[in-house]
Amino acid sequence: MPSTCLLSLSALAAIIGIAVYLPLQRTEKLLQGPAVIENFGLEKCQRIAGPAYCEDVKIQRNLGLGFVACDPSMPFRNYAASVVDQSKMTEDGGIWVYDMNKPGSEATKLELRNFEGPFHPSGLTFAPVPAEDTPARVVVLAINHVPFEQPRVEVFHYSPARKTMTHKKTIHSKAFVTANKITASHDEYSHQIDDTPSFFVTNDHGFNITNWKREYEEKYNLPASTLAYYNARANEAVEVGWRFQLPNAIVPASDEGTFWIAAGKSGTIERYRNHLISEEHQAQQVIAIDTKTPLSIKWPGMLNDEIIQTNLINIGVDYDPLSDNLVSVAHSRWNDYVQHAKDRHDHPDKKPSVHSGFIVTKAVKYPVRIGTARAQPEKDVVYNPDEMPRKYRLKYFFEPQISHEGDQFGAVSAIAVMGDRVLLTGQYDEGILDCQL
Repeated sequence: MPSTCLLSLSALAAIIGIAVYLPLQRTEKLLQGPAVIENFGLEKCQRIAGPAYCEDVKIQRNLGLGFVACDPSMPFRNYAASVVDQSKMTEDGGIWVYDMNKPGSEATKLELRNFEGPFHPSGLTFAPVPAEDTPARVVVLAINHVPFEQPRVEVFHYSPARKTMTHKKTIHSKAFVTANKITASHDEYSHQIDDTPSFFVTNDHGFNITNWKREYEEKYNLPASTLAYYNARANEAVEVGWRFQLPNAIVPASDEGTFWIAAGKSGTIERYRNHLISEEHQAQQVIAIDTKTPLSIKWPGMLNDEIIQTNLINIGVDYDPLSDNLVSVAHSRWNDYVQHAKDRHDHPDKKPSVHSGFIVTKAVKYPVRIGTARAQPEKDVVYNPDEMPRKYRLKYFFEPQISHEGDQFGAVSAIAVMGDRVLLTGQYDEGILDCQL
């Protein structure tokens, strides 16, 4: 008869096998997507001419301007799909602006003054501006991801009156491993001279595309991605979040110090809060880069507040505090998206063999029973927060608004919201979409 030790080892091996197999099966089902993609809502969208091959879009809501990061070399530098071919990249990217006050008008490309390339923008953000202000200058930050080089952040000043974009400086950091998206922090650590804000950067992978570990991260969908924070006064960036699966977007949430992150391969939208966990480990004395004086700073301590299971490959998320609208956009089929990217790289002039499809969702709050493991929306309940004993709490649920199989506008890369309007960008499409929810 088998020994007790052999039986124990066999049981342990079976447990480990199941623990590995089941998550991989769930992930594979998520990446494969549904058999049928419904088409609805695209009639609420109009295509805005001008930009093409765009990876990010952000709305400066004080001015009603949409800023779009685009790059004609996108078919040859899609890092999320692990497609990079520097030999075929012949043009730099640029930043376009679309006036949402004039719906349907053509977007215009901005001249980047005092800047020498190369320029391949991946993510955009702005320095925070009070909601009641009309800024005479907008501080724009753009991730510049040049192939086979460490990504960096370019700082520009945009003048609405002159419609000019002037380059101010470049920010480097080893923490920007595979930087793809960026959002400004609303804390007090802003550069005292040029108004550069502190900011967060998502690294879509834990390893650079030239690192052999990248292959295993892709093959097994390892949660190796990180979140970095740059302090504008210390002129230093450190990692403050770990173990993400393809984070594709980060934006401020409703409460101060909270942020939404769209985690693609985990099928979730997650909210993180900046906590002071340890004064000893988070506090630091530095010499401020702007005033050259001693400064006491505190590094963020990011803790997870909420995980919303969407069961979609979330590629973008945005939140408008004025309308309290939280929206997301996702790929319907990630595996088709990767094949689409490879087709465009191998045969850029031919029609791709597959389309990834996309779905736009909007978050709605419903009461759910407290204590349930898998909370379901109680849509018939009239929720009263003062009710005693307290039986319910409010929870976000994402509901579909627009869905399409992707043959007319595919490989959606980002979303931005202002009121009931959203802007969508596509990595392999001409123009952007201006949609009504």
